[in-house]
Amino acid sequence: MKSNIFNELTNTRVYEKIVDQIKQLIEEGKLKPNDRLPPERELAKILGCSRTSLREACRVLESEGIIISKPGGGRFVQKVDQSLILKYQINPIDVLEKTTVIQFLEAREALEPKIAEIACERATKEDIEKMEKALKLMEEKLKNPEEEIDADSNFHLSLAQATHNFVFISFMDTNLNLYRQVRKQTLQTQARYSESFFEHEAILEAVKQKDKAKASEAMKVHLSNLRSNVLGMLPEKN
Repeated sequence: MKSNIFNELTNTRVYEKIVDQIKQLIEEGKLKPNDRLPPERELAKILGCSRTSLREACRVLESEGIIISKPGGGRFVQKVDQSLILKYQINPIDVLEKTTVIQFLEAREALEPKIAEIACERATKEDIEKMEKALKLMEEKLKNPEEEIDADSNFHLSLAQATHNFVFISFMDTNLNLYRQVRKQTLQTQARYSESFFEHEAILEAVKQKDKAKASEAMKVHLSNLRSNVLGMLPEKN
């Protein structure tokens, strides 16, 4: 594959620009099913972005089924239904019907406090390290607001993985795109991002302490604040 089909990026919302560029290359036929993307280090250099931003973009593309990672084999373009890509492009959170978002929040409120409880019982050292890594990335975002980091959704996925229950993990993994859309709408200010960071920190500390009641309550507080924030921003249905 020719590396010169990629364009260098600007710094604003870098991972989103990577996602848009790869989707555009697929639409134009410059990237085809089964094409292997350049190695991470090489592609980051070509695009002029950090490897962190590139990884975030790849997570989004993987969650949408556009690319796939093969152990030891790199990342490959999958055969994709273009109508599904269009659906993601025209369905951002700011135009979703309020009922859709409410249903999503209801599902999270029903599942995630229980997920936090079970994680207290089953989280391994490796699980804790994954959550700590996601939290560390959130902390880096506080220091560098211009850097696009998707650690919020990564934290919730890591928490689900700590239950070692494939149903919880599948729910999180399947809905990562919607998680990211809601997150993008609700964490627009530094103040709210800071609040969210401390909410996640409280959840992690409770899991470390294996305090199920505390973990469940910390998750409920986080989701309650999320509900208040997102519903205040969504337009009423005409």
